[in-house]
Amino acid sequence: MALVAWTGSRPSACPLFGQTNWPAETFPYAWERFDVLRQFREVIVSGRVGVVKPDPKIFALMLDEIRKHLPDIQPSELVFIDDNLKNAQAATLLGWHGVHYTGAMETETKLRALDVPI
Repeated sequence: MALVAWTGSRPSACPLFGQTNWPAETFPYAWERFDVLRQFREVIVSGRVGVVKPDPKIFALMLDEIRKHLPDIQPSELVFIDDNLKNAQAATLLGWHGVHYTGAMETETKLRALDVPI
């Protein structure tokens, strides 16, 4: 599961969006059992959309979903956090702030440097 947040001068409540390479069949099971998933406004599930990270197409789908909530958002205002380096690099190549998750403290430091409300 990857996390997408925004940077800069936005409201203090940072909306969260998710992107996962889970199969369509197992995601409902996770959704029902892990309340933390309900913190996401939207979750793009690879098994539902037929494309997986780090394919740029899944980032385009995610951006489309985010823009339903934040119509004027630009990729440069988005932070994409993933524990897979290739996925974080793909986000960076698309103009997002790709953050490779290696631990909570390291990620918090990176998010604070990007002015993401924590």
